[in-house]
Amino acid sequence: MEIRGEQSLAHPREDVWAALIDPDVLGACVPGCKSFERVSEDHYRAAMQADIGPVSAGFDVEIRIADPDPPHSYRLEGNARAAVGFGRGQADIRLEEDGRGGTKLSYVAKLQLGGKLAQVGSRLLSGITRKIAANFFERFAQVLEGKRPVGAAGARRPGVWFQVALGRVFRNRVLRWAVPAVLLGLGALAVFLLLTW
Repeated sequence: MEIRGEQSLAHPREDVWAALIDPDVLGACVPGCKSFERVSEDHYRAAMQADIGPVSAGFDVEIRIADPDPPHSYRLEGNARAAVGFGRGQADIRLEEDGRGGTKLSYVAKLQLGGKLAQVGSRLLSGITRKIAANFFERFAQVLEGKRPVGAAGARRPGVWFQVALGRVFRNRVLRWAVPAVLLGLGALAVFLLLTW
């Protein structure tokens, strides 16, 4: 089965790319995710609970990033196993600047199911996967905007919004030097006040 989709995000392409390979962000966005960890630079392992039609099960998932071209595109290749069956798939993800400072994310995913999962009708399965994808990108936008904590199962860790803001500072030539200068000046002022208090 093949599904396609697009999502408009009001964030620069570099920020979207960084979030898409961050296991804490992915763990916060994947519906039913219990854990999401990076095994190596291009290898992730996750545990999640999913309802696929009448079947509800816990899945152990292995995901690898193939053909990365930062910050333009990559391919995700994944395998999921559960007591009720298995799933295999791949997704080609492309990021394009939208000309307004944001990013257009497009994806093409191919899925294959086995075991009891294969008994779910293709029309029902298509609707379920589209709903999961829509839920993922809604959460993803919330994380980028700092409205949702990162980490699997809503674990509270330092927000991506801070990483995004810091990245913007150091990409801006003026701010790159102005911010350290301001911090240095404030530090000097603090020392002066302590010595003369």
